[in-house]
Amino acid sequence: MKYTIQEDIGAHFLDKVVQEVKDGKTFSFVIDNIDWEEHVHEMRSDNQNQSVHAVATSIVFDHVSSSHLPDEEPQQSLASCDVVKLVQLSDSDIAIQQRVYKSIAAHILCEYIPTFKFLKDLVTHFDVPMQHKVEMQQKSLVVPFPVLFKDEKRYAEIVDVLDQLEKWVHHIYALAGKIPPEKDISNAHHVTLPSLPSTSQPDQPLSHVHPVADPNDPLAKVRVPCYGDQLTRVRIAGAKDLRAGCHTAKDQISHIYPIKCADWHCKRSFLKVIANIAFELL
Repeated sequence: MKYTIQEDIGAHFLDKVVQEVKDGKTFSFVIDNIDWEEHVHEMRSDNQNQSVHAVATSIVFDHVSSSHLPDEEPQQSLASCDVVKLVQLSDSDIAIQQRVYKSIAAHILCEYIPTFKFLKDLVTHFDVPMQHKVEMQQKSLVVPFPVLFKDEKRYAEIVDVLDQLEKWVHHIYALAGKIPPEKDISNAHHVTLPSLPSTSQPDQPLSHVHPVADPNDPLAKVRVPCYGDQLTRVRIAGAKDLRAGCHTAKDQISHIYPIKCADWHCKRSFLKVIANIAFELL
């Protein structure tokens, strides 16, 4: 029998996650696509280069729990929301924010750019006032999950990815003792009537409708946010739309909510533009 150490190690990827959930921690999924080319040594009509697509998944645990916050639908559409009034800052808040930015930028310059190292002792540390300072100083816990060989550009395959995320959520909470074992859940045929509006607006598809909790669902109060780039968010939203009419919360993929956009591509592009301007790397 061939022994593969990789499979043996991979079988324990849930151990740390289950322990953290037992301790009351909550988490989010982060997914992104992986694409690469496989080139053949001798190309023929029946032996061509292939594009391989996969989806990488990881779990990131929250530093601060949000379970105490109200779980209510938005009061108004985000399109008509006045963001300035929503996040209005006082003059003192703006002054503190400017001092924080200056302190962070100065420490980065003195730490990573040799030219500024002689100023390191002159840079004062500004103590940032925050409510959860101790929690935010802790190291983030990120657990990589198995890579799924699915193409997120295909709706049929991104639905498979979301199905797998739902299975992982149920499996994690079952192993953590938060819900009955999965074999007991499968015997109970709870039906959740789909909460569908009369129409699906183009800017607010069914995937963004606040899910209605089914009292018979063992994970009725569990919502696991899912983060991805712009393409991933659109594909997941479309996939959840396709499942919105199903009759069980698990089939509706209701526990993977909300779908959040992580702008890491925008951040990378912004840094590239700034670097080109600052260092004239054209």
